[in-house]
Parts: sequence; C-alpha cells; structure tokens
Amino acid sequence: MTYRTLAKTSVDARARHWAARREQHLTLGPKGVALAWGDQVRALAAAQARRGDHTRWTALAATLEVFCSRFKPGGTRRAASQLHHWESRLAALYGASPKVVALAWWDRARAVAGDQDGDEGWSDLARTLQNLHGGG
Repeated sequence: MTYRTLAKTSVDARARHWAARREQHLTLGPKGVALAWGDQVRALAAAQARRGDHTRWTALAATLEVFCSRFKPGGTRRAASQLHHWESRLAALYGASPKVVALAWWDRARAVAGDQDGDEGWSDLARTLQNLHGGG
C-alpha cells in the first residue's frame, strides 16, 4: 500500500468510528447528542494540540465556562457541596495546561447539564458544543 492509500484508509476508519459512536449516543437522546458533540470537539482539540496549537482546548474551556454560568445551582445542601467542590477544584487548576482545564470544565458541564429538569441542560450543552464545532 502506498502512503496515500494508508492515509485514506485511516481517514475512512476514523469516519466510520465517529459515525458508530454518534449512532450509539443518539440512542441516549439529548444526553447522547451532547456526549457525541463532546467527543468531536475534544478530538479536534487533541489533534490540534498534537501540532502544538492549544487554542481549541482554551476555546472549549471558555465555552463550557459560559455554558455553566447560565445555570444557577439549586438551593440544596447537595448543590452547595458540589459548588464548593468545584470551586476548590478550579482553584487547584491554576497554571494547569489548557487541556486539563478544558477537561475539568467538561466534567462540570456534564454535571450541570444533568442537574437540569428533563433534557433542557443536555439539549443546551449539545447546541453549545455544536456551535463551537462549527455546526458540522
């Protein structure tokens, strides 16, 4: 096989993999759609970072921070405890790499989305990530 044929095979295999993942996630409804878009934006950020450019990780962290700020924590002890834990974790991330910060915000965004009534949070997270990805 030539290098070009190997490269095309690799691209085709990745496309099939992402299509299968997307189908799996779609069975989970809005949560699955959000997880699928999360897979995509994290994969793109990782690929760009391998080339030495970490701007996608930085953009993901900023986007998820804005997403989380749109939802206020509930008035329960659990919500207060989660918020305290998050604030401690965020403080500990000072000076961490853009990837580490973005992945921490990804964890927080999933928790925030899951705390919303019905599928509102997951649907919003899916749209947010889709917009970050470029709608593709």
